[in-house]
Amino acid sequence: MQEDRPSEDLTLKLTAFQGPFDLLLHLIKELEVDINDIPMSAITDQYLSYIHQMQELDLDKVGEYLVMAATLLEIKSRLLIPIEPDSIEEGEEDQDPRSGLVQQLLIYQQFQLVADALEEKQADRSKYFARPAADLSSFLTFLPLEEGEITLEQLQKSLISVLQAQDQRQPKEREIHQDQVSVTEKIDFIRQQFHQKQSNQTIGFSSLLRNGSRPEIIATFMAILELVRKQVLVFQQESYSDAIQLRLREEGYA
Repeated sequence: MQEDRPSEDLTLKLTAFQGPFDLLLHLIKELEVDINDIPMSAITDQYLSYIHQMQELDLDKVGEYLVMAATLLEIKSRLLIPIEPDSIEEGEEDQDPRSGLVQQLLIYQQFQLVADALEEKQADRSKYFARPAADLSSFLTFLPLEEGEITLEQLQKSLISVLQAQDQRQPKEREIHQDQVSVTEKIDFIRQQFHQKQSNQTIGFSSLLRNGSRPEIIATFMAILELVRKQVLVFQQESYSDAIQLRLREEGYA
């Protein structure tokens, strides 16, 4: 009598699988059985047949396949041994020996589905090629600054410098009060400052922002921008390294 062997079309190499769980899921699919009701005898025999046929064994991975083989044999033997009702202690259930393996297979199957989905997305993304950024340097236009005019970068640096100095002056731990400060109030404050000055006199940008809370500094800054926008005030700076000044326009009013 000839020994039953798996057909040639089912003979696979160990390297075709990512691990013993991958091989088990393949066998379950080939046998067309429910993963929750694994026929342990057929699965174990088929699994061992595959292991025996492997001609090229990766010594680093073969151990986990052999551990799974031992697990299958143990579960198979436990199913063959009848359980006497008297041997089940009170409060215990007659647990299916396959339940632990089934749970692990279901978890592995979920991970496999996620991995396949990610691989599919990666394959789709590989079909697209990002267009290199266009060189727009030829479209840039640099306008020369008028005498006394400042850049937005200089104005930004000056404001940040004032805010940092204000943070250093105040203690880190203090009771915080919500300051109710309006931009309109600060516009009136700036107007008063210029009323006290002689014509053509300037006021330092930083001096207007000094000695105030952060909300006051922000409100004052916005008030300055509003007065500049209305052409009441103008920024002035003799050189790049000099402090920024504010001057009342000759046709302006304060």
